[in-house]
Amino acid sequence: MILGLLLSPAVASAQSSSSAVEQRVYIQVGGGAQSGSHNLTNTSTFTIYGEQGTIAGAQEYGGGALWNIGGGFRAWRNLHLALNFTRNSDTMDTAVTASVPHPLFLNRPRTANQSIGGLKHEENGFHLAAMWAIPVGENLQFAFGGGPSFVTVKHDFATDARVVEQDAAPNFATVAIQDITLSTADKTAVTINVGAELTYFPFELGDSGKVGATVGFRYAGGTVALPGSTGDVDVKYGGAQFFGAVRVSF
Repeated sequence: MILGLLLSPAVASAQSSSSAVEQRVYIQVGGGAQSGSHNLTNTSTFTIYGEQGTIAGAQEYGGGALWNIGGGFRAWRNLHLALNFTRNSDTMDTAVTASVPHPLFLNRPRTANQSIGGLKHEENGFHLAAMWAIPVGENLQFAFGGGPSFVTVKHDFATDARVVEQDAAPNFATVAIQDITLSTADKTAVTINVGAELTYFPFELGDSGKVGATVGFRYAGGTVALPGSTGDVDVKYGGAQFFGAVRVSF
C-alpha cells in the first residue's frame, strides 16, 4: 500500500506529460514569410556587323508572404509523419541591357538600357517530414525533424529584345530598345527540408480533440536549371520559412 502511494504521483505525472503528445491526426492552416533574396542574369547573344552583341536581363527576387497548409498523423510513439503545402510568389522588375556592335568601328559597342516590370517568380512546395514530438507541459509540445521537399519553380524571363539605331550616318552613336520578348519556364526540384514547431493547445474540442496554435520554422531551398535565352539558367529558390497556424488535433 505504501509502495502504491509512492508510485501514484509518478504515474499521474507520466499520464499528464503523455497527454501533451498530440492525438492521432492533426490539420493546420496558416501563413508566414519566406526570407532571402536571389539575383540572376539571363543573357542572349546575336551577331551583327561581323561582331557579337548581347542582351542581358538582370533580376532580383525572393522572399515575401507564404501560405502554409498541412497535416499529419502519429505513426509510432512520439513520431509524427507530416505533409505541408507552401506557396509564395514575387513580382519583380527586370533591367534589360543591350550591347550592340558599331557598324563602322570594331570593339566600340553601343549600350541601351530599359526596365520592365510585372514579371513573376512562383514557388509551390510539398514538404514531407518525420517529426519527433516532445511534451513540454500539459498543453505544450515541441517537435523537430525533416524530410524531402518537392518544389515547383515558375519563373518569367526577358529572353530577347529588338534594338534600333537612333542616330543616322555617319555617327551611329546611340541605339534604343523598343520591344522586349518574355518567356516563362517551370520545373519541379527535389531538396531536403529541416524544421521545428512549437504548439500550444489551450482549448478542448469535444471528448478527444484539441484546438491550438503553432509557430514553426522550416528551411528548404536549392537551385533549379530552367531554360533561358541560349541555355539553362540556374534559378535559386526557397530559403528560411517562418510560419504560424491554427492547428486542430483529434
